[in-house]
Amino acid sequence: MDKNITVITGGTIVLPDQAVAGSLLIQDGCIEAIVPAEQTDLVQSAHKTIDAHGMYVVPGIIDTHSDAIEKEIEPRPGSCFPMETAFYELEKKLVGHGITTIYHGLSMSGGVGPRSDEVVEQALQTFYRLAQERCLMRHRLHLRYEMLNFPAIEIAHKHIRDGSIHLLSLMDHSPGQGQYRTPGSYAGYVSKTHGLQEEAARAKAEEMMELHKLIDWQAVKHLAQSAVQAGIPVASHDDDTHEKVDQMLDSGVSVCEFPMNLKTAFYASERGLQVSVGAPNVVRGSSHGKNMSALDAINADAAHIICSDYYPAAMLVSVFRLVRDGMDMAKAFRMVTLNPARALKIDRDLGSIELGKFADLVVVEEYNGYPLVRKTLVQGEIVYQSDYVQL
Repeated sequence: MDKNITVITGGTIVLPDQAVAGSLLIQDGCIEAIVPAEQTDLVQSAHKTIDAHGMYVVPGIIDTHSDAIEKEIEPRPGSCFPMETAFYELEKKLVGHGITTIYHGLSMSGGVGPRSDEVVEQALQTFYRLAQERCLMRHRLHLRYEMLNFPAIEIAHKHIRDGSIHLLSLMDHSPGQGQYRTPGSYAGYVSKTHGLQEEAARAKAEEMMELHKLIDWQAVKHLAQSAVQAGIPVASHDDDTHEKVDQMLDSGVSVCEFPMNLKTAFYASERGLQVSVGAPNVVRGSSHGKNMSALDAINADAAHIICSDYYPAAMLVSVFRLVRDGMDMAKAFRMVTLNPARALKIDRDLGSIELGKFADLVVVEEYNGYPLVRKTLVQGEIVYQSDYVQL
């Protein structure tokens, strides 16, 4: 008996291209063997056995874009918590959702609270340090740079140089394009979010439109290309036209987050970008912002990645929604595992159940049609377990 060997027995194992009945042998934190269901002798060599009969064994979920950390930092407006509290309390929730690698979205937009430059700087420094220590999961940092925040471009360059970020996205939330292309939509957003009166909201919208005219696109391109040269993937955000996609491609972008319409999603996909859509959109069947339906893009093969956006609990549920709608299970799981791993260049070690890869795994029970995470493993160690009781 080898104390470093764990065997997961009896489950349906979701491989990159198919789901098969069998067992998994894990040794020293990596996948050592994928064993056919009829072969049971390997179980005898295990120090630890996990019974997955009647359940699915799937790769750990990789979330490329999650704003959830912001709500942990500031659960209510003006009520901020220490960075350590936000970090450790959120990871408990994430592993319970089957997420084993998270790209925390930190928005350097020059805003207030968690989106102020000062708080984002503090978060980047603290989370990067904590991620090197003992954790329940793999933490990565996704710097969301707002192109209208001109002073922060040097801060973004600094984090590229020191290697403290793992993904950079380029955002433009000015009115008249992208997410706020509909007249009045931006003013309505700031009025609702920040409690501004109608006149003040209109004035803010006009101010942002003027700032858009001042964007130094060459400086933005230089930022993106600096990231690419440092091995950091770059994503665009809220693309709404072919021209915007072309502009982002010219800057070195390889991921297209949340395209505004199906036409743009198709074009981005045709140009070789990995198109990302939100899990909440998939689960709800529509966009909360009345933009493109993620299901439409997925069904048209114009989307490749599902991320949690603002609600991590939707990740696993979105996969089972796709399966319920008729998608092959292996293909559905690729959208939250192998596809994001490939897009972010971590697929050598993560993203699929294959020999030699890290044993980041989730044991999922489908109970009355709903997926429940029963165990989450990171590098072969159980970091989350749920045992339900009948009360």
